[in-house]
Amino acid sequence: MAIETIDVSKTGTATTSAVKRTPSAELGKDDFLKLLTVQLQNQDPMNPMENTEYISQMSSFSSLEQMLNMNKNLEKLVNNISVNSQTQAMMYLGTTVTAQTAEMTEAVTGVVEMVGFEGGVPYLKIGENSFSLDEVQKVSPTYS
Repeated sequence: MAIETIDVSKTGTATTSAVKRTPSAELGKDDFLKLLTVQLQNQDPMNPMENTEYISQMSSFSSLEQMLNMNKNLEKLVNNISVNSQTQAMMYLGTTVTAQTAEMTEAVTGVVEMVGFEGGVPYLKIGENSFSLDEVQKVSPTYS
């Protein structure tokens, strides 16, 4: 998408130039600041932006920045939870576990022989049965 800009020099002569812009899927805080800066540069000097409008736009920018920061922190939290559950699942290896799925009428007790991951979610393998961590009812050490 090409945008034409018009520059009026001190002599009063207008020159145009084409600026190539690549659109992105979403606006970020840098885009917001650029828009605000252009808006302030091109405002009518006889009718400048009201203080309340300026404060409103700055508060919108502040809110946007806080939401972006919160989103980054939530992504880190989700990643940490995923790593934590994977580590927790590994600790079940070799232990005796009692677990039951919603479809089972009786709980299964046995030694966790394998830990697997399906879509990043861990599961425990006891004999022919697979259980998620939230289906575990009891854990005890296995003695040789």
